[in-house]
Amino acid sequence: PVLTGPFQRRQAQAEQHVGRDNKEMRVATPILAAAGAIAVIVGLSTLRTTSSSAISSSLMMKTAAKAAIGARRPLVSGHMNKVSPDMGVTRLQHVGAMAANWQTSPGPLDKVYVYDHCPFCVRVRMIYGLKKIRHDLIWLQNDDKETPMSMHPKQKKVLPIVDKAGKILIESLDIVEAIDADPKYGPPLLLPASGRTDIDAWVKSTKTLMGKLSRPRYVQTYLPEFAFKSARDAFVLNHPIDKTKFSKGDQGIFQEYEEALKESDELIAAVNAKILEVENMIYSPECVSPGGLSYDDITFFARFRGFTLIKGLKMGPRLTEYLNNMSALSEIPLYTGMAV
Repeated sequence: PVLTGPFQRRQAQAEQHVGRDNKEMRVATPILAAAGAIAVIVGLSTLRTTSSSAISSSLMMKTAAKAAIGARRPLVSGHMNKVSPDMGVTRLQHVGAMAANWQTSPGPLDKVYVYDHCPFCVRVRMIYGLKKIRHDLIWLQNDDKETPMSMHPKQKKVLPIVDKAGKILIESLDIVEAIDADPKYGPPLLLPASGRTDIDAWVKSTKTLMGKLSRPRYVQTYLPEFAFKSARDAFVLNHPIDKTKFSKGDQGIFQEYEEALKESDELIAAVNAKILEVENMIYSPECVSPGGLSYDDITFFARFRGFTLIKGLKMGPRLTEYLNNMSALSEIPLYTGMAV
């Protein structure tokens, strides 16, 4: 569809940025070789791109500087360099080297296949981050059907998926339970879910509002799973906001996203009128429910992290402090610096 609204223009801008960054990386490769630095060369690229996997430190600093002033362009590279937004600054995460104090065990690292925006994927990333377990974090393109379907026991295009040396794990909370219970990584960290219903009730009460606010914004930002126009289009066509008006694949969904963006001020005001209710649902910055870290935190942070992508939401101090603290503990960055 030919659209001229801000949604379509941002898609075109993102496509141009990917091309520019790929070009920058191709130029950086001979410079890197001439300087005698070590280039990381990977045979299989997770993100479909023709650019080299070698990135110079000068290019990394240049990219961070651009991001800091609002450029926020996706740095698309090979299997060993994965991208995650970090307060508006591009952050390189290297396979098996997430942090110096992260623990590992003999044998191959777990391969964790995710989308950055997906709250179910965030759940799985949290348990690896909270327990500091080294792993191979792999972002797939949103229109890549073959990779997840080839691994999923029921041939579904569903993430997260964890490959533990050939053993495939699916379903986010089942994965969290399996990793937390693995004696290789110490005693279990999480307490059981408390069974509280207030948080779920609040999320359900804002579901329609948040759908209109978040979905169009996901594909306007430069998340790794949306590095290509085909991936962004696939997301839009598979995620109608109003399922009573549109079915998956309807071209009218593009216009639906445009209309939702035009309603942003009204929608944000409606959420702001309710969001302070969340303040009294948070026990402390360290845990959402009394007693310590639990499955309540896994589901709560995974859901509310996405709220930080929406510019203009006025989250209260308790929610803000909790999200910042849990982001630091799990090493999963918020979207605050790239909010739209």
